[in-house]
Amino acid sequence: MWERLAEILSALAHPTRLKILALCSEKERSSRELREALGISKPLLLAHLRVLMRAGLIEYRAELDEQRFVVRKMYRAKSFRICISPQELRRLLDEHGTV
Repeated sequence: MWERLAEILSALAHPTRLKILALCSEKERSSRELREALGISKPLLLAHLRVLMRAGLIEYRAELDEQRFVVRKMYRAKSFRICISPQELRRLLDEHGTV
């Protein structure tokens, strides 16, 4: 439980990943669209996407680009809600034990 919460919060703790989530919450985006909007390299984008996918915050679907004969991944933000208060942390501690 604690590890999962830390993984999600860590994924959200980077400005670029927050921007990716914002872009992908508007509509599905290809990696090219994300790279162009963010001005970052493909390897850096893919590293950020891996973190977000591992945390369960983003998903993709594959589609075939028939003109170029390549498979393109279309990324979208998954629906999530985070609410953390001192009381909620105390409840988690009571339910799941110490860290």
